Amino acid sequence: MTNIERRDLLLHLQFGQILSNNQICQWLQHDPEFNFWRRIRPPFWPPGMKMTAQQHSRLLAYHHSLSSVDLLEKLEKQNISILTILDTNYPTHLKEIYDPPVILYAKGDLTKLESSHFLAVVGARKSNDYTHYSLNLVIPALLVHNICIVSGMAVGADGEAHKIAMSGNTIGVLGGGFDHLYPKTHAKLYHEMIKHQLLLSEYPPHINPQKYYFPMRNRIIAGLSRGVLITQAAIRSGSMITVDRALEEGRDIFAIPGPIHDELSQGTNELIKHGAKLVAHPKDILEEWGL
Repeated sequence: MTNIERRDLLLHLQFGQILSNNQICQWLQHDPEFNFWRRIRPPFWPPGMKMTAQQHSRLLAYHHSLSSVDLLEKLEKQNISILTILDTNYPTHLKEIYDPPVILYAKGDLTKLESSHFLAVVGARKSNDYTHYSLNLVIPALLVHNICIVSGMAVGADGEAHKIAMSGNTIGVLGGGFDHLYPKTHAKLYHEMIKHQLLLSEYPPHINPQKYYFPMRNRIIAGLSRGVLITQAAIRSGSMITVDRALEEGRDIFAIPGPIHDELSQGTNELIKHGAKLVAHPKDILEEWGL
């Protein structure tokens, strides 16, 4: 099977949402040439691959259904590009994590993935003027050094980071497909990101955002990046989960300190206490990275 055929089949399997990302990764590991899929009779998947009875029957029905050519044409009409884990331009840092997304759907400027360095910015959805001030102090100087800002397009710290980075390079990672704008309050930012920057999602366009998709999105944000900067986060929060994932992947952790009485500073202050790099000025990141 040629690499183009493998790439098309990977899209075919992932788009159907029958198998999880982990299951497709396992398939690639045990049968990288997809030899089982080409068999005349089932099973069309590697032996020992665990799946439910429902997945089993759906995969059998899917075997001769929609072709990848149809899918590619449909995506092209929506101005959606795809990156597969087999592609040479798939982000190197992301490929290194233990469960990389096998497909990334993209809208916007793919050259943003060629930036020299990537820094994730995460923080509270209910962030206040302190995050606005802090990120406006830190981010502009980073853009000069071709650092691309990666975040999740959520309200609060994410949106602030993307807006400030609009004069440089920024990548937004979504928790659903491109057919479903979320949050709707970011409609203007969403279209500006597509026009001037880059949006990514591991979900096919028709997939609605779900609460449990956002931790999966966060692994991509952390995985794309060399380090994570956290501003204003409670001890128990999605931002802290992203930091945990970044630590597992060996990423640098940067934290903006805050007032000890502020609940939204408890997470960042705790991280600094346990070894995160305190950031009070952009040079704190630039010096750490030798820039």
